[in-house]
Amino acid sequence: MSAPSLVLPTGTSSRYARRLSSTEATQETMRLGPTVMVPPKHLMAPSDASEIATSMEVARHRVEAPQTPGTPPTPVEVTTTDKYAFAFDIDGVLIRGGKVIPEAIQAMKALNGENEYGIKIPYIFVTNGGGKTEAERCVQLSQQLEMEVSPGQFICGHTPMREMAEKYNTVLVVGGEGEQCRIVAEGYGFKDVVTPGDIIKDNADTTPFRKLTAEEM
Repeated sequence: MSAPSLVLPTGTSSRYARRLSSTEATQETMRLGPTVMVPPKHLMAPSDASEIATSMEVARHRVEAPQTPGTPPTPVEVTTTDKYAFAFDIDGVLIRGGKVIPEAIQAMKALNGENEYGIKIPYIFVTNGGGKTEAERCVQLSQQLEMEVSPGQFICGHTPMREMAEKYNTVLVVGGEGEQCRIVAEGYGFKDVVTPGDIIKDNADTTPFRKLTAEEM
């Protein structure tokens, strides 16, 4: 089907000329199509039809356009429940023999909102281990579980001692490796922290079967 072209009567400004075509029009049919005569007063009359058509075309393209890899998906709102929560032991429950249990990763994803209900469930990690700061333990656990674990979610055996920092000035801290216990205690706010190493340095006879190494001295 030929696409009709639109021209003005002789003597009319060509800047008002419009071409009418169909979606099947080609350059050849545009050139050979029939000519339609339109009075200038109708051709020059104000119309917002083109603006409406343009808006509809833009909207259609937005709906039909596939999402590119660089286009971030619309985030899905996830609600955190306050009706219940989980407390996980680590050794033997999430980690076994220093390696993460595969199902533990899936469980964490479900608690973080990847479930059929679309809700997040609060959880914490508890361990009777110590000698390191909660932040240090979180770094290791985050790598193992392939997710971010914050210090506020991690409770070590010595974490409750944090609340005693304002009450006690001088404390004796035992356990851990080297100066780690001192670092942990000072991080909690304790001002005067004493370790077994300090006592041995002052009087080696207190521990006849334990001698400090050159590094510990």
